[in-house]
Amino acid sequence: MQIIKHEIKPPSFSDENTRKVVSEILAEVKAKGDLAIKQYTQKFDGVKLEGLRLTQDEIDKMLRGLDSDVKHLIEVNARRIRRFAEFQLSMYKNMELKLDGGGTILGQKIIPLDSVGAYVPGGRYPLLSSPLMTIIPAKVAGVRRILATTPPGHDRPHPATLYGMMIAGATNIYTIGGAQAIAAMAYGTESVPRVDKIVGPGNRFVNEAKRQLFGEVGVDLLAGPSEVLVFADESARLEYVVLDLLAQAEHDPDARACLVTTSQELAKEVQRNIDLYIEKLDTREVLRVSWQNHGSIVIADSIQEGIEYINKYAPEHLELHLKKANLKKAFRDLRNYGSIFLGEDTPVVFSDKLIGTNHTLPTGGTARFSGGLSVGAYLKIVTYQRVSNLKSRRYLARRASTQSRIEHLAGHAASAEARL
Repeated sequence: MQIIKHEIKPPSFSDENTRKVVSEILAEVKAKGDLAIKQYTQKFDGVKLEGLRLTQDEIDKMLRGLDSDVKHLIEVNARRIRRFAEFQLSMYKNMELKLDGGGTILGQKIIPLDSVGAYVPGGRYPLLSSPLMTIIPAKVAGVRRILATTPPGHDRPHPATLYGMMIAGATNIYTIGGAQAIAAMAYGTESVPRVDKIVGPGNRFVNEAKRQLFGEVGVDLLAGPSEVLVFADESARLEYVVLDLLAQAEHDPDARACLVTTSQELAKEVQRNIDLYIEKLDTREVLRVSWQNHGSIVIADSIQEGIEYINKYAPEHLELHLKKANLKKAFRDLRNYGSIFLGEDTPVVFSDKLIGTNHTLPTGGTARFSGGLSVGAYLKIVTYQRVSNLKSRRYLARRASTQSRIEHLAGHAASAEARL
């Protein structure tokens, strides 16, 4: 294996200053509620808020000039995302298992969460699919109350993003951003009701707030800067490979783009030409920093060596630009990724926008133990049991009593023995 371009500076997901700032924000919001939120919004966003929740009149005014073609685009995307979420929901079932000749029943029941808060980032670009990806699966799962928060400011929320929140099924929309938005949904304030779980990507302050509040409230995952890894052999097209790397790198100066290839020629061509592609794109200022600091090119001696490297890297997005036999082997043996894109005609951009799978995915190597956001994130799988006849009751009581006595748990033993 040969690394011909190293990632100079691994992205930082948190630091001491971020942790301290977020801790102070959380404490202030918990103590002062709406007042703290308004103060932080004026400090960080330069906006003086009267109310935190958008009224229907305000929403109608913001959406008045939104082009009908844009609305149609978002509606079509929403239908595809909803359809895949419904498909995922079909795998969750209420089930029962009978043991001990039918005298013991074990079961599971699927229950949607009561309330969810979706954080919709403002960021440098209006990402129209973000509210669809977080709110639609919650709606499909059967969540009754779905809040959405998004930063205020000039042209915020973007009308198209706001329209996405509306058609996705948000019950209330709040113009709050950053760690203070996470705190508001976790603790509850005079204007913002507390929720059971918070979902959605954000900057390092949002992620740190979710990390510190885990346990106080459920969270989906701590999504860092976007990542893409393109795995290519000699059959790959240079233009596709370069553009797919840059499409994710333009998200953020900390975004990570990695090429792993078995082709020396492709690796050298990418290294030689990528700066020319960067200069042709309007997002070149972000791309220069992102590629220089976080871009990498790795030459693997074989497809198997490439697979082993990728399983350790555990990328958020994984594209396979491989010929048929290699594609089949890679799909079989790759284990650690947020979402995989099979073949050169399936770029990440399709998933980012409209293909239907969820684009809220694990980053920073967390794909080793976590999958992306799905309808299952809004469900609880709870269990139940029932003992319905004397034979089963006595059988279980005897064994439970014996084990409890071994463990020196007298109360447990007495509870079991009462059933004899």
